[in-house]
Amino acid sequence: MYESHFGLSGPPFQLNPDPAFYFDSRGHSNALAYLKFGVHQGEGFIIVTGEIGAGKTTLVRTLLEGLDADNVVAAQVVSTQLESGDLLRAILTAYGVPTAGASKAHLIASLEGFLTALAAKGRRALLIVDEAQNLKHEAVEELRMLSNFQLGNHALLQSFLIGQPELRTLLQSKSMEQLRQRVIASCHLGPLDQTETRAYIEHRLHRVGWKDSPSFSDDAFDAIHRWTGGVPRRINRLCNRLFLAAFLSGKDAIAAETVDQTAGELRSEIGELADVPMLMSNAGHSTRPEVTIPPNPMLPVLDAAVDIGAGVGSNASLGVVQRSRSGSKLQRPLLCVVDTRTDFLKIGALSRVLEEYGDLPPVMAVQPGTEEGLAIGAAGAAVLPLPKMEIHLGIGSMGVAHGSAAALTRFDEVLAEFMPSAVLAVGKSDSVLMCTLLANKRGVPVLRLDAGQRSTGGSASAEMNGVLIDRVADALYTNKLLTYYTLYREGIPSDRVHCVGSLAANLLHFGLPHAVPPLESFARAKLSPVVLNDPRGFGLVSLALQPKAMDELLPMLATLGRELPLVWPLREDALVALKSTGQEARLADSGVIVMPAQGYLEEIGLLQQARCLIAGSEGELVEEAVTLGVRSITLGNDRSGTPVADPSSIVVGRNVDQALKAVREILLTESARVDVPEYWDGGTASRIAKHLRSWLPASMRVSSTARAAESVR
Repeated sequence: MYESHFGLSGPPFQLNPDPAFYFDSRGHSNALAYLKFGVHQGEGFIIVTGEIGAGKTTLVRTLLEGLDADNVVAAQVVSTQLESGDLLRAILTAYGVPTAGASKAHLIASLEGFLTALAAKGRRALLIVDEAQNLKHEAVEELRMLSNFQLGNHALLQSFLIGQPELRTLLQSKSMEQLRQRVIASCHLGPLDQTETRAYIEHRLHRVGWKDSPSFSDDAFDAIHRWTGGVPRRINRLCNRLFLAAFLSGKDAIAAETVDQTAGELRSEIGELADVPMLMSNAGHSTRPEVTIPPNPMLPVLDAAVDIGAGVGSNASLGVVQRSRSGSKLQRPLLCVVDTRTDFLKIGALSRVLEEYGDLPPVMAVQPGTEEGLAIGAAGAAVLPLPKMEIHLGIGSMGVAHGSAAALTRFDEVLAEFMPSAVLAVGKSDSVLMCTLLANKRGVPVLRLDAGQRSTGGSASAEMNGVLIDRVADALYTNKLLTYYTLYREGIPSDRVHCVGSLAANLLHFGLPHAVPPLESFARAKLSPVVLNDPRGFGLVSLALQPKAMDELLPMLATLGRELPLVWPLREDALVALKSTGQEARLADSGVIVMPAQGYLEEIGLLQQARCLIAGSEGELVEEAVTLGVRSITLGNDRSGTPVADPSSIVVGRNVDQALKAVREILLTESARVDVPEYWDGGTASRIAKHLRSWLPASMRVSSTARAAESVR
């Protein structure tokens, strides 16, 4: 009713949970981080409790939106005094399995068969039981029994129990001891504080285009917090009524008096606010009513330890690879968690510079994926600086479920064995987030490289991962001043943030002298070099080919190839797929030359001479392109196409018109090169080294005697 009057694009304070309005308060942010930590173990129970309207459902839906639907099949059941048999039918119905006329034994067999079929396809099941405080004891026991379903050593079902604080009372009973042992993560959502209440209101309003009409006085925000106690649903109900009152009265401002009057009317009508006392605001003191249930020592909670590794199986199947370039065991290393080839090589460049300082910890890299996945190439491995030690955990960088759980167990062992002076997190993958949270839980200081990067073209899950890692870090390194200010606006104290530039410049300092000329790379691949002599130049494509995106991506690249010839190095499996379907020949006819995957030195040789880089949302070679002044065009996951602040890069999503426009603008420019950002001057590693010298305790630094002994070896 009031939306059009105030120029809003939609209702800002609807009561139905909507992840689009998710507000990243400190409590919700921490809860989401630990829930992601738990869900990627792929087994057991995760408990979420909170008062009515605290945001439990929104939190869970936000988490689910970030999960890969191709890997995780989620179903939701709302409990209303369900018996065990009714619960089984509700679960099967939620998963779309027929239940008509079946006995309990048949229901159990049907569910186990369904879950086993999912697991055989490499997928897993996640069950969400809302209003779980209403479950009968027998129904809870039935859920515990369902958690026994296994295929080999892997659990077939993981369950979320979502409920009000009474759920904790239910789980504390003596009969629930066996279930408590299977809880791997738990959190309780408390109310927002006074500052967060204001930020929450403004966040929801900005989502629908609010232009400060009606305006709020400072004391109006204070009054809203007093009346609602910081409970999000109560805030929504009261603010919705405030906007309606302002519309009906023709007012364009909301003051504390209006809040008091409206809240009083609302309380008399529905009693929603009756249990929230009118608290007088005192400077420096929170006016929030205390509603958080004290933690039960028998039940893991957010601020307590989250169980890791219980029953996740052996590491033998992971194919862990460990390589050491040091003659002795590393002492208190700087442990760097990386997820891409460029990040791994940047850490190698950092290692070389830190070593020159003499008293800083040796650098050790841990990569969740496989060694082969880095594709450095023999030439690159021979001349590029590499970390003192590297450990590859053997799963994909975006691996989930059992692979991530086993990798976490191994990472926990690495932390215990090497006792790192700090963990440096690089990247946004699920595995990097999990390792970062584990390090934080173990009390290891966390550093963050390339912090504050927010992309419009990447997946929502990766972007949320980046935000969560930034929140956890004790010190953050940004590569641009723009990201420095992004973190400041997000509430991260400025004394934790340091603008140091990009390590890509350090990496290229070592790599460019050995870059392989494109003509040589084409000769090795037995390809005609005609494209290298085209007067328009050529574009280098660095994006990975995902099977589910082929139908959309290949025609787009073909369209771009007719404007500017493209060179696309691809892994062998992708090449085989293109050849078997005849797509390779069709791409060649459109000016897209597909070649076998190249090593790093070969690719930067191509990039040096390219007019532009066509990248995917994973950002492969984008930093190198920026460092070399080469424009990049990112084909992200969306279709809209949103320019980014960096003039050297544009995100076009899957919008072919925007991509064509970007390519044509590059061709019309005499020189496609652009200015290199400030701080991308090759001094990044030295700036990090100087910060580490002042930030790390003296006990964490390496003595000159130990360094000399290592160099002798």
